[in-house]
Amino acid sequence: MVVNGRPVKRAKRRVTADLYDFFSFPSDAAARDLDGPFRSNVQNFLSRHARLLPPPSILPPSPPPAGHLLTWRIGYGLGEGDVGFGEEVLSPAEAAAMATIELDVVEEDMTRSKSVYCDQCRVVGWSGHPVCRKRYHFIIRNNVNPSSAYGHKCPCCGALLQRMDSRCDSCNYDLTAENLEDWAHRQLEDPTHLLHGLVHANGYGHLLRVNGLDGGSKYLTGSDIMDFWDRLCKMLRVRKVTVMDISKKHGMEYRLLNAVTSGQPWYGNWGYKFGAGSFGVSLTAYQEAVNTLSNLPLSHFFSHSRSERAPLENTVSLYCSLSDEHLVTLRDLFRCINHLLRDAGEHPCPAKKLLQVASLGALSSWSKTDIEMAEAVMVKVLRAVGKSRWVTWRALKGASSGSIGSPELLDWCLKGLSGKLTDDRLVVQSQFNDQTNTIEFRLESWEQLADHVQRGAVKLSPDHLLRDLKSLYYAALDPTTMLHHSPKAAKETALKAARKILDCKQFIKHYDEHLARSQPSNPLQLHIWCHVELFDEPADYTSPPSELVILPADATLADLKLQVAKAFRETYIVFQRFQPEQVFGPDKVSSVRQLMDIQGVALVRGRCLAGNGKLERFRMERGTESWEVDCPCGARDDDGERMMACDACEVWQHTRCAGIDDQDGVPDKFVCIKCTGCCMAPPQDPGARGRLLKAA
Repeated sequence: MVVNGRPVKRAKRRVTADLYDFFSFPSDAAARDLDGPFRSNVQNFLSRHARLLPPPSILPPSPPPAGHLLTWRIGYGLGEGDVGFGEEVLSPAEAAAMATIELDVVEEDMTRSKSVYCDQCRVVGWSGHPVCRKRYHFIIRNNVNPSSAYGHKCPCCGALLQRMDSRCDSCNYDLTAENLEDWAHRQLEDPTHLLHGLVHANGYGHLLRVNGLDGGSKYLTGSDIMDFWDRLCKMLRVRKVTVMDISKKHGMEYRLLNAVTSGQPWYGNWGYKFGAGSFGVSLTAYQEAVNTLSNLPLSHFFSHSRSERAPLENTVSLYCSLSDEHLVTLRDLFRCINHLLRDAGEHPCPAKKLLQVASLGALSSWSKTDIEMAEAVMVKVLRAVGKSRWVTWRALKGASSGSIGSPELLDWCLKGLSGKLTDDRLVVQSQFNDQTNTIEFRLESWEQLADHVQRGAVKLSPDHLLRDLKSLYYAALDPTTMLHHSPKAAKETALKAARKILDCKQFIKHYDEHLARSQPSNPLQLHIWCHVELFDEPADYTSPPSELVILPADATLADLKLQVAKAFRETYIVFQRFQPEQVFGPDKVSSVRQLMDIQGVALVRGRCLAGNGKLERFRMERGTESWEVDCPCGARDDDGERMMACDACEVWQHTRCAGIDDQDGVPDKFVCIKCTGCCMAPPQDPGARGRLLKAA
């Protein structure tokens, strides 16, 4: 018998075979039968696709963890990858193909939670919603660069403890359940999460965090994460999702830059629209501000004098010269630069990172004779100057305008002048002067340029494009650094518009717009939206949102009452003893189908039976506090901005609207203008007064 000394090779195993594809999940099969309300869809989704993790997924196993947090996990693959054998070293492409992403769904029981109320609901107009029985955190952790939240400090001596430690080795302090609960919530609030979305059991949610490549992600872009989140929300039938857009890129407020370039925030690419404005800014005011700032003419940035151009004028002129399209407004200018930056990212040159930003690809509306005549005039000017001197775009255009009357023809010919060969073997060479932000031309011999002439090419580095974008942003968009305009009134208009755009941070997507019109997949079922009112409702009571109830096609009104009671008890804590008593509708209606044919929705009235005293704190997301907002800007509710209360009438208003800068402290005493006619007391010690609503 012959024995082969070499080990038998293991068959290659596909590591992503049992994982869902992150870029296509959920498929139609995964979303099958999930046509109910979110509260039931999310449970069905977790039971089908996720696995329930043991307590160490969120907390150490001992002492006993906070039982109000359950974590479910789903694995996703980012590509096709095979595991080899032996000590084979994987290439970067293979390593990327083997990458996996895990989605953690943390189910939080609000009856036992330490953090009952939702700050996001409070500032977007949902503060009157009852506290839901459960809420769900959808989290993709950043495992490439995990946060320090996976470790925690000893509350007694401050020593760093490992995740599984239940006792401090330094001081022998035993961690309590409260310590562990605090740590659990710190993990939920970890700012390094690639994705953190929160959805209440009633289907109202908030997108709290998206971190793409710039935020620490190794494989996923922000768009990849948003695509996944959007598909997930649609599958689970989430009703509404808000997002607070306070993101910055390279120091620039992204919502301001995107409002100018595209008329909407970055999240608008996924259907997010204006939700709520701070400082009383309405949807109409926001839209007018976006249109005003975007359509500001570029001519306002030119002095129209014969004096030397300012750097801002040179920068604007540069991109007007390079663009194949006529740039007229601020939106045109910023779109042009953003387009060039996107091209720089998609087609980078590894060696020099240069970008071609102008070419002869555009079609001309002038005849060949007109073009040749204009080029001949410009070459003649360059000959007169001599081969040793560079001539700026502006100077060459001005010197040629006497013979060629069309400025548009001159601009078009200047874009293609570089590389033009004359009869005596001279070549028009161009360069970009980084000091003056201008393009320059001169004649050189063919022999000197034969190896590197590129016809019609002016190249800018991505770093230069970004630097110009930032300088234009601060000069033309940022209200704190905005330069002068001509006329002066234009600057005031631009300042007001920019401030209004920046005051709008809350955006919302209404996933439920199509749900009311959608038909059940099962023809033997009825889907009916049910609105509830209470007979014994308090003076400040706000009815909860309608809930979707699914009934058999032959359901009676008694069946409807039972399912409405079940739906609202499952959704809201304060409704756990809700008893429906009356269904509004015509007297002769006895079935739910008849009611739907007449009204389309159901209005049910009832009462919450005894025992609500213990549940009072769950009545509204705003909590048990009672406040009144009446600000000169028009705000009538908490919008997340800094506020203070009048010491006389206890009505709240924005500190900014009272003349206090955000950088300044709050005065020790404040009396509003309605009470005394005085706007405010002089600012004193910033720490002397703590009566502030939470600022976002």
